Amino acid sequence: MFSDLLELLEIESVGGTAAEATAQLWVANKLRAWGWEVQLHQDDPAAFADHPDYPGMEVARTTVTSVIGHPPGSRATTLLLGHTDVVPGGPPPTLTDATVGGRGSVDMKSGLVAAMHAARTVGGDVAVCAVSGEEDGGIGAFLALQHGLSAQRCVIPEPTDLAIIPANAGSLTFRVTIDGIPAHGARRWDGHNALEEVPEILRRLAALEHQRNRDAPPIMDSWPIAYPISVGRIQGGDWPSTVMGEVRMEGRYGVALGESLTSAMAAFEEALQGTGARIEWFGGRFASASVDVDQRWVTALRAAHEHVSGTSPALYGATYGSDLRQLVAAGIPTVLYGPGDAALAHSAHENVPLAQVIQCRDVLERWLRE
Repeated sequence: MFSDLLELLEIESVGGTAAEATAQLWVANKLRAWGWEVQLHQDDPAAFADHPDYPGMEVARTTVTSVIGHPPGSRATTLLLGHTDVVPGGPPPTLTDATVGGRGSVDMKSGLVAAMHAARTVGGDVAVCAVSGEEDGGIGAFLALQHGLSAQRCVIPEPTDLAIIPANAGSLTFRVTIDGIPAHGARRWDGHNALEEVPEILRRLAALEHQRNRDAPPIMDSWPIAYPISVGRIQGGDWPSTVMGEVRMEGRYGVALGESLTSAMAAFEEALQGTGARIEWFGGRFASASVDVDQRWVTALRAAHEHVSGTSPALYGATYGSDLRQLVAAGIPTVLYGPGDAALAHSAHENVPLAQVIQCRDVLERWLRE
């Protein structure tokens, strides 16, 4: 298992690069080497851009590769799904006596490889789906669903520190543009600095965040802010001695559980009415989603964790988006359960304890047998 994981980590499958497809082909070839039946799909995402469920992308792609595999004769009623794309940067692949490191070790190649090996050991009515493009919207899972991906239940081994996550808040990416009046800096009174409007925009966004988090459901109680709003980039001006004529602010906007993307956008736009700001929505669109934790298969996953670890798994909702929402919307009940601390994802110190990777595999094996 760790040999396979290091092979996959060696593929620098950054979103939008050719290596994104290379990682998918690695999964396809591995499953074929196990004697599995494999479907390999390669699609032009532009052909689906007008689909009402199109999730958007933040990096350019002309081709997206997805892999669906299962043992011969499998009815594929239970699905294990993971993504192989990673964000740029990060440490090189490393394996010590205690940890496996490297970009993608946490998010989420360790979980995917653990799930693949659990499915290989147990066999039966299981399927593995590997997708790409999750980090910037989920185009891979979207296209796999267009090719008929289906199941009665699914686990996505995203990094949860081996907690069970049955709910994801959603997120949208916004751009707020504020206009000023450019003028020579020596006669700044002839213009209006767009930067002066930024504090009011930030004040309104802070008030909106507070309002939207007053009645978050108990499943989100683990977090100080269930639905954060953050500004990640601000740009403006084109010359030091020119009054700033425009400011652009880009950021992330949390979508509440049970809230539609349309309603979330309307609340954001209403909060900035009267400021003169122009609002655009771009990049990935992550809806929120949740499943009933009292379903038998979720109870069985909790029992498998308890049997292997001797402790009850934590259970809570996540503030980030994931492919969970696309599967749930397609009628496939889904939870997240995987090795690694999400706080280390995308970081310079991305690594996972080997014990967690092994435990994830063992829990999924026992769950699949149940």
